[in-house]
Amino acid sequence: MMRSLFSGVSGLQNHQIRMDVIGNNIANVNTVGFKGSRATFKETLSQTLISASAPDPGRNLGGINPCQIGLGVGLSSIDVIHSPGGTQSTNSETDLAVEGTGFFIVADGAKQYYTRAGMMEFDGAGTLVSKSNGLPVMGYLANEKGEIVDTGGQLQHLRITSDIHSISPVSTSSVVLNGNVSAFTENGESLSRIATVYDSLGATHRVIITFEKNAPNNWSWSAKLENDSSNTQLGPTDPAERVLSFNDDGTVLAGNIGNIIIPSTLLEPGQAEELEFELDLNGVRQFAEDNSLVVQRQNGFPSGDLDGISIDQSGILIGSYSNGLIKHLGQVALARFENPPGLLKVGDTMFEESVNSGNPVIGLANTGGFGSIMSNSLEMSNVDLSEEFTEMIITQRGFQANSRVITSADEMLQELVNLKR
Repeated sequence: MMRSLFSGVSGLQNHQIRMDVIGNNIANVNTVGFKGSRATFKETLSQTLISASAPDPGRNLGGINPCQIGLGVGLSSIDVIHSPGGTQSTNSETDLAVEGTGFFIVADGAKQYYTRAGMMEFDGAGTLVSKSNGLPVMGYLANEKGEIVDTGGQLQHLRITSDIHSISPVSTSSVVLNGNVSAFTENGESLSRIATVYDSLGATHRVIITFEKNAPNNWSWSAKLENDSSNTQLGPTDPAERVLSFNDDGTVLAGNIGNIIIPSTLLEPGQAEELEFELDLNGVRQFAEDNSLVVQRQNGFPSGDLDGISIDQSGILIGSYSNGLIKHLGQVALARFENPPGLLKVGDTMFEESVNSGNPVIGLANTGGFGSIMSNSLEMSNVDLSEEFTEMIITQRGFQANSRVITSADEMLQELVNLKR
Protein backbone atom coordinates (compact mmCIF):
# COMPACT_ATOMS: atom_id res chain seq x y z
CA MET A 1 0.00 0.00 0.00
CA MET A 2 2.88 2.34 0.76
CA ARG A 3 4.10 1.65 -2.76
CA SER A 4 0.92 3.13 -4.23
CA LEU A 5 1.43 6.28 -2.16
CA PHE A 6 4.93 6.79 -3.51
CA SER A 7 3.78 5.93 -7.04
CA GLY A 8 1.09 8.58 -6.74
CA VAL A 9 3.61 11.11 -5.43
CA SER A 10 5.95 10.43 -8.36
CA GLY A 11 3.01 10.86 -10.72
CA LEU A 12 2.13 14.22 -9.15
CA GLN A 13 5.72 15.45 -9.29
CA ASN A 14 6.28 14.52 -12.91
CA HIS A 15 2.92 15.80 -14.09
CA GLN A 16 3.81 19.10 -12.42
CA ILE A 17 7.02 19.17 -14.48
CA ARG A 18 5.02 18.41 -17.62
CA MET A 19 2.64 21.26 -16.81
CA ASP A 20 5.63 23.56 -16.29
CA VAL A 21 6.86 22.70 -19.80
CA ILE A 22 3.40 23.31 -21.27
CA GLY A 23 3.10 26.61 -19.41
CA ASN A 24 6.45 27.78 -20.77
CA ASN A 25 5.42 26.82 -24.29
CA ILE A 26 2.18 28.77 -24.04
CA ALA A 27 3.96 31.76 -22.47
CA ASN A 28 6.26 31.88 -25.51
CA VAL A 29 3.59 31.33 -28.15
CA ASN A 30 4.46 34.76 -29.65
CA THR A 31 8.21 34.73 -28.99
CA VAL A 32 10.22 35.17 -32.18
CA GLY A 33 12.35 32.12 -32.99
CA PHE A 34 11.14 30.15 -29.95
CA LYS A 35 11.24 26.35 -30.09
CA GLY A 36 8.71 24.53 -27.98
CA SER A 37 9.51 21.57 -25.71
CA ARG A 38 7.77 18.40 -24.60
CA ALA A 39 8.14 16.26 -21.49
CA THR A 40 8.09 12.47 -21.74
CA PHE A 41 7.84 9.93 -18.92
CA LYS A 42 9.35 6.55 -18.23
CA GLU A 43 8.56 3.76 -15.82
CA THR A 44 10.86 3.60 -12.80
CA LEU A 45 12.14 0.48 -11.06
CA SER A 46 9.82 -2.42 -10.34
CA GLN A 47 9.78 -4.61 -7.23
CA THR A 48 9.81 -8.33 -8.06
CA LEU A 49 7.45 -10.38 -5.89
CA ILE A 50 7.79 -13.68 -7.75
CA SER A 51 10.64 -14.43 -10.08
CA ALA A 52 10.11 -16.11 -13.40
CA SER A 53 10.64 -19.87 -13.70
CA ALA A 54 11.49 -21.85 -16.80
CA PRO A 55 9.25 -24.62 -18.21
CA ASP A 56 10.09 -28.19 -17.04
CA PRO A 57 9.05 -30.64 -19.82
CA GLY A 58 10.20 -33.62 -17.78
CA ARG A 59 7.56 -32.96 -15.16
CA ASN A 60 5.04 -31.52 -17.56
CA LEU A 61 5.28 -28.13 -15.84
CA GLY A 62 4.98 -24.84 -17.64
CA GLY A 63 6.95 -21.72 -16.95
CA ILE A 64 5.84 -18.97 -14.58
CA ASN A 65 6.01 -15.31 -15.53
CA PRO A 66 7.55 -12.87 -13.08
CA CYS A 67 5.29 -10.91 -10.76
CA GLN A 68 6.42 -7.30 -10.40
CA ILE A 69 4.97 -4.11 -8.98
CA GLY A 70 6.02 -0.81 -10.51
CA LEU A 71 7.32 1.90 -8.21
CA GLY A 72 6.04 4.92 -10.06
CA VAL A 73 6.94 7.17 -12.97
CA GLY A 74 10.10 9.15 -13.78
CA LEU A 75 11.00 11.94 -16.15
CA SER A 76 12.41 10.46 -19.36
CA SER A 77 13.26 13.61 -21.31
CA ILE A 78 12.39 17.21 -22.01
CA ASP A 79 12.93 17.53 -25.75
CA VAL A 80 13.21 20.78 -27.67
CA ILE A 81 11.25 20.49 -30.91
CA HIS A 82 13.22 22.19 -33.68
CA SER A 83 10.48 22.17 -36.30
CA PRO A 84 10.25 25.46 -38.23
CA GLY A 85 7.85 28.14 -37.08
CA GLY A 86 5.67 30.25 -39.32
CA THR A 87 7.16 33.27 -41.11
CA GLN A 88 5.88 36.77 -40.48
CA SER A 89 6.58 39.65 -42.88
CA THR A 90 7.97 42.89 -41.41
CA ASN A 91 9.03 46.33 -42.62
CA SER A 92 12.63 46.06 -41.46
CA GLU A 93 15.42 45.06 -43.86
CA THR A 94 17.43 43.69 -40.94
CA ASP A 95 14.69 41.32 -39.76
CA LEU A 96 15.88 37.91 -40.94
CA ALA A 97 14.46 34.39 -40.98
CA VAL A 98 16.18 31.13 -41.91
CA GLU A 99 14.37 28.72 -44.20
CA GLY A 100 16.22 25.51 -43.35
CA THR A 101 18.25 24.06 -40.51
CA GLY A 102 20.74 26.87 -39.96
CA PHE A 103 21.16 29.09 -36.90
CA PHE A 104 22.36 32.68 -36.74
CA ILE A 105 25.59 33.09 -34.79
CA VAL A 106 26.09 35.79 -32.16
CA ALA A 107 29.03 36.20 -29.81
CA ASP A 108 29.86 38.02 -26.59
CA GLY A 109 33.61 38.09 -27.22
CA ALA A 110 34.31 34.88 -25.33
CA LYS A 111 31.65 32.49 -26.51
CA GLN A 112 29.41 31.89 -29.50
CA TYR A 113 25.67 31.40 -29.24
CA TYR A 114 23.13 30.23 -31.79
CA THR A 115 19.63 31.53 -32.41
CA ARG A 116 16.72 31.47 -34.84
CA ALA A 117 15.49 34.86 -33.63
CA GLY A 118 16.46 37.18 -36.50
CA MET A 119 15.53 40.55 -34.98
CA MET A 120 18.64 42.54 -35.83
CA GLU A 121 19.73 46.14 -36.23
CA PHE A 122 22.82 48.28 -36.77
CA ASP A 123 23.91 49.89 -33.51
CA GLY A 124 25.57 53.28 -33.03
CA ALA A 125 28.96 51.84 -33.98
CA GLY A 126 27.59 50.40 -37.24
CA THR A 127 27.68 46.80 -36.00
CA LEU A 128 24.87 44.38 -36.85
CA VAL A 129 23.58 43.15 -33.48
CA SER A 130 20.71 41.09 -32.09
CA LYS A 131 17.90 43.27 -30.75
CA SER A 132 17.30 40.73 -27.98
CA ASN A 133 20.60 41.32 -26.19
CA GLY A 134 22.87 43.52 -28.32
CA LEU A 135 25.29 40.70 -29.14
CA PRO A 136 27.10 41.16 -32.49
CA VAL A 137 26.01 38.99 -35.39
CA MET A 138 28.89 37.00 -36.88
CA GLY A 139 29.84 36.59 -40.53
CA TYR A 140 32.43 37.57 -43.11
CA LEU A 141 33.40 41.07 -44.29
CA ALA A 142 34.01 42.10 -47.90
CA ASN A 143 37.14 43.79 -49.21
CA GLU A 144 37.28 47.12 -51.05
CA LYS A 145 36.24 45.41 -54.28
CA GLY A 146 33.10 44.00 -52.69
CA GLU A 147 34.46 40.44 -52.59
CA ILE A 148 33.62 38.33 -49.54
CA VAL A 149 36.95 37.60 -47.90
CA ASP A 150 37.78 33.98 -47.09
CA THR A 151 39.18 34.16 -43.56
CA GLY A 152 39.65 30.42 -43.18
CA GLY A 153 36.51 30.03 -41.09
CA GLN A 154 37.41 32.89 -38.72
CA LEU A 155 34.17 34.78 -38.11
CA GLN A 156 34.03 38.56 -37.84
CA HIS A 157 31.63 41.20 -36.59
CA LEU A 158 29.52 42.56 -39.44
CA ARG A 159 30.38 46.24 -39.08
CA ILE A 160 29.73 49.17 -41.42
CA THR A 161 32.94 51.17 -41.01
CA SER A 162 33.47 54.82 -41.99
CA ASP A 163 35.27 53.88 -45.22
CA ILE A 164 32.17 51.95 -46.35
CA HIS A 165 29.86 54.96 -45.99
CA SER A 166 31.20 56.49 -49.19
CA ILE A 167 32.72 55.36 -52.49
CA SER A 168 35.59 57.29 -54.06
CA PRO A 169 35.27 58.19 -57.74
CA VAL A 170 36.86 55.95 -60.36
CA SER A 171 37.91 57.40 -63.69
CA THR A 172 36.64 55.78 -66.88
CA SER A 173 39.06 53.36 -68.53
CA SER A 174 36.74 51.71 -71.05
CA VAL A 175 33.76 52.73 -73.18
CA VAL A 176 31.93 49.98 -75.08
CA LEU A 177 29.77 50.62 -78.15
CA ASN A 178 27.39 48.07 -79.57
CA GLY A 179 24.87 47.92 -82.39
CA ASN A 180 24.57 48.42 -86.13
CA VAL A 181 25.88 51.07 -88.52
CA SER A 182 23.68 50.80 -91.58
CA ALA A 183 25.25 49.41 -94.76
CA PHE A 184 22.87 51.72 -96.66
CA THR A 185 24.68 54.81 -95.34
CA GLU A 186 26.02 56.96 -98.17
CA ASN A 187 29.70 57.89 -98.33
CA GLY A 188 30.29 61.13 -96.43
CA GLU A 189 27.27 60.65 -94.14
CA SER A 190 27.89 60.36 -90.40
CA LEU A 191 26.21 59.50 -87.10
CA SER A 192 27.18 60.56 -83.60
CA ARG A 193 26.77 59.10 -80.15
CA ILE A 194 27.49 60.66 -76.75
CA ALA A 195 29.44 58.78 -74.08
CA THR A 196 29.32 60.07 -70.50
CA VAL A 197 32.69 59.51 -68.80
CA TYR A 198 34.20 60.40 -65.42
CA ASP A 199 37.61 61.86 -64.56
CA SER A 200 39.75 61.15 -61.48
CA LEU A 201 37.72 63.61 -59.39
CA GLY A 202 34.41 62.05 -60.41
CA ALA A 203 33.42 64.98 -62.64
CA THR A 204 31.16 64.16 -65.58
CA HIS A 205 32.22 64.78 -69.18
CA ARG A 206 30.22 64.15 -72.34
CA VAL A 207 32.28 62.92 -75.28
CA ILE A 208 30.77 63.10 -78.77
CA ILE A 209 31.94 60.12 -80.84
CA THR A 210 31.23 60.59 -84.57
CA PHE A 211 31.38 57.85 -87.21
CA GLU A 212 31.68 58.89 -90.87
CA LYS A 213 31.46 56.51 -93.80
CA ASN A 214 34.42 56.89 -96.17
CA ALA A 215 33.85 53.99 -98.57
CA PRO A 216 32.04 50.65 -98.67
CA ASN A 217 32.92 48.70 -95.52
CA ASN A 218 35.09 51.57 -94.31
CA TRP A 219 34.33 54.15 -91.60
CA SER A 220 36.40 56.63 -89.61
CA TRP A 221 35.65 57.92 -86.16
CA SER A 222 36.53 61.05 -84.21
CA ALA A 223 35.89 62.27 -80.67
CA LYS A 224 35.60 65.63 -78.93
CA LEU A 225 34.15 67.07 -75.76
CA GLU A 226 30.59 68.30 -76.12
CA ASN A 227 31.24 71.84 -74.89
CA ASP A 228 34.77 72.25 -76.22
CA SER A 229 34.74 75.32 -78.45
CA SER A 230 38.24 74.49 -79.68
CA ASN A 231 37.02 71.17 -81.12
CA THR A 232 40.16 69.45 -79.89
CA GLN A 233 40.52 65.97 -81.41
CA LEU A 234 40.65 63.44 -78.57
CA GLY A 235 41.53 60.36 -80.61
CA PRO A 236 44.83 59.48 -82.26
CA THR A 237 46.21 62.21 -84.51
CA ASP A 238 46.99 59.66 -87.23
CA PRO A 239 43.74 59.15 -89.21
CA ALA A 240 44.78 55.58 -90.01
CA GLU A 241 44.39 54.74 -86.31
CA ARG A 242 40.78 55.95 -86.37
CA VAL A 243 39.53 53.67 -89.17
CA LEU A 244 36.86 51.02 -88.56
CA SER A 245 36.52 48.50 -91.39
CA PHE A 246 34.14 45.59 -91.90
CA ASN A 247 34.15 42.26 -93.68
CA ASP A 248 31.65 41.54 -96.42
CA ASP A 249 29.46 39.71 -93.88
CA GLY A 250 29.19 42.86 -91.72
CA THR A 251 31.55 41.82 -88.94
CA VAL A 252 34.46 43.97 -87.80
CA LEU A 253 37.64 43.48 -89.81
CA ALA A 254 39.99 46.03 -88.22
CA GLY A 255 39.99 49.05 -85.93
CA ASN A 256 37.90 47.37 -83.23
CA ILE A 257 39.90 49.04 -80.45
CA GLY A 258 40.54 52.76 -80.22
CA ASN A 259 42.16 55.03 -77.69
CA ILE A 260 40.87 58.40 -76.47
CA ILE A 261 42.81 60.85 -74.31
CA ILE A 262 41.30 63.94 -72.70
CA PRO A 263 44.16 66.21 -71.57
CA SER A 264 43.93 67.70 -68.11
CA THR A 265 43.78 71.16 -69.67
CA LEU A 266 40.31 70.33 -70.98
CA LEU A 267 39.16 69.03 -67.61
CA GLU A 268 39.73 71.05 -64.46
CA PRO A 269 43.21 72.55 -64.98
CA GLY A 270 45.54 71.66 -62.14
CA GLN A 271 43.01 69.33 -60.49
CA ALA A 272 41.81 66.29 -62.43
CA GLU A 273 44.34 63.96 -64.02
CA GLU A 274 44.52 63.35 -67.75
CA LEU A 275 41.71 60.97 -68.69
CA GLU A 276 42.58 58.10 -71.02
CA PHE A 277 40.17 55.33 -71.91
CA GLU A 278 39.79 52.53 -74.44
CA LEU A 279 37.09 52.68 -77.10
CA ASP A 280 35.80 49.12 -77.54
CA LEU A 281 34.10 48.64 -80.95
CA ASN A 282 34.03 44.83 -81.00
CA GLY A 283 30.25 44.83 -80.75
CA VAL A 284 29.71 47.12 -83.76
CA ARG A 285 28.43 45.55 -87.00
CA GLN A 286 27.45 46.74 -90.48
CA PHE A 287 24.26 45.07 -91.67
CA ALA A 288 21.57 46.11 -94.12
CA GLU A 289 19.30 47.47 -91.43
CA ASP A 290 18.70 50.75 -89.61
CA ASN A 291 21.32 52.37 -87.41
CA SER A 292 21.10 51.03 -83.84
CA LEU A 293 24.52 52.02 -82.51
CA VAL A 294 24.48 52.76 -78.76
CA VAL A 295 26.97 53.40 -75.99
CA GLN A 296 26.44 50.16 -74.09
CA ARG A 297 28.49 50.86 -70.96
CA GLN A 298 31.47 52.58 -69.42
CA ASN A 299 33.26 51.60 -66.22
CA GLY A 300 33.80 54.89 -64.44
CA PHE A 301 31.62 56.41 -61.74
CA PRO A 302 31.44 59.47 -59.48
CA SER A 303 31.68 59.44 -55.71
CA GLY A 304 28.66 58.18 -53.80
CA ASP A 305 27.29 57.95 -50.28
CA LEU A 306 25.67 54.91 -48.71
CA ASP A 307 21.90 55.21 -49.09
CA GLY A 308 20.72 51.89 -47.71
CA ILE A 309 21.55 48.26 -46.95
CA SER A 310 19.61 45.18 -47.99
CA ILE A 311 20.24 41.49 -47.33
CA ASP A 312 19.68 38.84 -50.00
CA GLN A 313 18.82 35.12 -49.71
CA SER A 314 22.49 34.21 -49.32
CA GLY A 315 22.84 36.55 -46.35
CA ILE A 316 24.96 39.04 -48.31
CA LEU A 317 24.75 42.64 -47.08
CA ILE A 318 24.32 44.81 -50.18
CA GLY A 319 25.02 48.52 -49.94
CA SER A 320 23.20 50.92 -52.28
CA TYR A 321 24.98 54.20 -53.01
CA SER A 322 23.77 57.58 -54.22
CA ASN A 323 25.74 57.21 -57.47
CA GLY A 324 23.63 54.18 -58.43
CA LEU A 325 26.24 51.57 -57.55
CA ILE A 326 25.72 48.58 -55.31
CA LYS A 327 28.47 46.85 -53.37
CA HIS A 328 28.74 43.73 -51.23
CA LEU A 329 29.65 44.70 -47.67
CA GLY A 330 29.66 41.33 -45.90
CA GLN A 331 27.79 38.07 -45.45
CA VAL A 332 25.91 36.59 -42.52
CA ALA A 333 27.25 33.18 -41.43
CA LEU A 334 25.07 30.26 -40.34
CA ALA A 335 25.71 27.20 -38.19
CA ARG A 336 24.09 23.79 -38.17
CA PHE A 337 24.34 20.78 -35.84
CA GLU A 338 24.03 17.04 -36.22
CA ASN A 339 21.70 16.93 -33.20
CA PRO A 340 19.92 20.29 -32.68
CA PRO A 341 17.78 18.94 -29.76
CA GLY A 342 21.08 18.43 -27.92
CA LEU A 343 21.67 22.19 -27.72
CA LEU A 344 21.38 23.95 -24.37
CA LYS A 345 18.95 26.84 -23.91
CA VAL A 346 20.70 29.85 -22.35
CA GLY A 347 17.95 32.49 -22.45
CA ASP A 348 17.19 35.32 -24.88
CA THR A 349 16.01 32.62 -27.34
CA MET A 350 19.62 31.45 -27.72
CA PHE A 351 21.34 28.09 -27.57
CA GLU A 352 24.87 26.93 -26.93
CA GLU A 353 26.49 23.68 -27.94
CA SER A 354 26.60 20.73 -25.58
CA VAL A 355 28.50 17.45 -25.56
CA ASN A 356 25.55 15.80 -27.33
CA SER A 357 24.73 18.46 -29.91
CA GLY A 358 27.84 17.89 -31.96
CA ASN A 359 30.25 20.63 -32.97
CA PRO A 360 28.85 23.51 -35.02
CA VAL A 361 29.36 23.34 -38.75
CA ILE A 362 29.85 26.90 -39.98
CA GLY A 363 28.78 27.85 -43.48
CA LEU A 364 26.73 30.17 -45.64
CA ALA A 365 23.09 30.31 -46.69
CA ASN A 366 22.12 28.46 -49.87
CA THR A 367 25.04 26.06 -49.44
CA GLY A 368 25.46 22.68 -47.76
CA GLY A 369 21.96 22.35 -46.37
CA PHE A 370 22.05 25.50 -44.23
CA GLY A 371 18.92 26.91 -45.85
CA SER A 372 18.25 30.35 -47.24
CA ILE A 373 17.80 33.70 -45.51
CA MET A 374 14.70 35.86 -45.93
CA SER A 375 14.93 39.55 -45.11
CA ASN A 376 11.91 41.59 -43.99
CA SER A 377 10.79 38.40 -42.23
CA LEU A 378 10.85 36.80 -38.80
CA GLU A 379 10.38 33.17 -37.80
CA MET A 380 7.66 32.96 -35.19
CA SER A 381 7.30 30.45 -32.37
CA ASN A 382 6.60 26.86 -33.43
CA VAL A 383 4.19 26.34 -30.49
CA ASP A 384 0.80 24.94 -31.58
CA LEU A 385 -1.81 26.19 -29.10
CA SER A 386 -4.35 23.50 -29.96
CA GLU A 387 -1.78 20.82 -29.23
CA GLU A 388 -0.68 22.54 -26.00
CA PHE A 389 -4.25 22.83 -24.73
CA THR A 390 -4.83 19.15 -25.48
CA GLU A 391 -1.65 18.23 -23.62
CA MET A 392 -2.75 20.47 -20.77
CA ILE A 393 -6.05 18.57 -20.44
CA ILE A 394 -4.25 15.21 -20.48
CA THR A 395 -1.72 16.43 -17.93
CA GLN A 396 -4.39 17.85 -15.67
CA ARG A 397 -6.35 14.59 -15.72
CA GLY A 398 -3.18 12.64 -15.08
CA PHE A 399 -2.43 14.83 -12.07
CA GLN A 400 -5.98 14.38 -10.78
CA ALA A 401 -5.82 10.60 -11.19
CA ASN A 402 -2.54 10.41 -9.28
CA SER A 403 -3.97 12.54 -6.49
CA ARG A 404 -6.89 10.10 -6.29
CA VAL A 405 -4.43 7.23 -5.85
CA ILE A 406 -2.95 9.03 -2.84
CA THR A 407 -6.33 9.81 -1.26
CA SER A 408 -7.58 6.25 -1.87
CA ALA A 409 -4.43 4.75 -0.36
CA ASP A 410 -4.82 7.10 2.59
CA GLU A 411 -8.40 5.92 3.13
CA MET A 412 -7.26 2.29 3.01
CA LEU A 413 -4.57 3.04 5.60
CA GLN A 414 -7.23 4.74 7.72
CA GLU A 415 -9.35 1.58 7.58
CA LEU A 416 -6.32 -0.45 8.60
CA VAL A 417 -5.70 1.80 11.60
CA ASN A 418 -9.34 1.51 12.59
CA LEU A 419 -9.03 -2.31 12.91
CA LYS A 420 -7.67 -1.93 16.45
CA ARG A 421 -10.83 -0.25 17.72
